[in-house]
Amino acid sequence: MAARWYPIEEADDSLFAKAPLYHARSVEVPFSAEETWAALTGDGVSSWTKGMRRLTWTSPRPFGVGTTREIEMESDLVLRERFYRWEEGTRKTFTATGATRPIFRHLVEDYVVEPTGTGARFSWRWAAELNRPWSFLQGPLDRFFFEPTGRSHIDGLPAYMAGLPRPVRD
Repeated sequence: MAARWYPIEEADDSLFAKAPLYHARSVEVPFSAEETWAALTGDGVSSWTKGMRRLTWTSPRPFGVGTTREIEMESDLVLRERFYRWEEGTRKTFTATGATRPIFRHLVEDYVVEPTGTGARFSWRWAAELNRPWSFLQGPLDRFFFEPTGRSHIDGLPAYMAGLPRPVRD
């Protein structure tokens, strides 16, 4: 049976300032900015994020503005996302466009990779507004699902990257 899709109203950066649900985190990664960006645009993202079952890029490479993907969560929630910003190697931002459950009214997520003296810094922001009746449960949903998922997504990156084969340098 085909999944029923519920539309999510597309949003932009203005949601970060006004959303009732907002998270931001940064992590220092002992790998180059190029290696960090490759991990964030690869196929393995779902392997280190708590609650995420699978990530499927639905646009061909090379990626850019307009790239789409689907994220399948352990809870059988699937999200469709479209990138409205893609600055190769440094920044990408998406808005959710649909989901298999009518939870979200708006959702945006922003990734920034910056070189540091010892590797890279990965900064992440996530903002959402929920539909009713989910909005009445936003406190518990945030505490037990959204915040831990985001934390694992950011904090799990260095360990994931440590397990990847390193490029051979001459």
